[in-house]
Amino acid sequence: MRQTFSKQALNILAATMLCVASLFMATPAMASPLDDFRAAGLIVERFDGRVEAQGNAPAAAKTLASQVNAKRMEIYTKRAKDVSAPVEEIGKVYAKEILKKAPAGTLFKDASGKLTKK
Repeated sequence: MRQTFSKQALNILAATMLCVASLFMATPAMASPLDDFRAAGLIVERFDGRVEAQGNAPAAAKTLASQVNAKRMEIYTKRAKDVSAPVEEIGKVYAKEILKKAPAGTLFKDASGKLTKK
């Protein structure tokens, strides 16, 4: 009975992992809401690893930007603690990687406030 439970538990775990992985695998046919708002220029990526909803952005974009920033700050804070570095510096490192992976046309705001299109 114990062996059957282990196989069942492994099958459930494997299925769960596949579902979670599919959420992170964006395809051109299945863009994320963040990508959609970035493509429309309503959310911009920033030099510090956060996103910013533009002034003309709808409430949904502003809410998403807040959610993305909260999640990113959790990641940056944990990483900063792990490597004994300031959270701000960790965010800047992540910002470079985020920009590399962001879709073409994404706007990036540098430290001076200047916007550049990828």
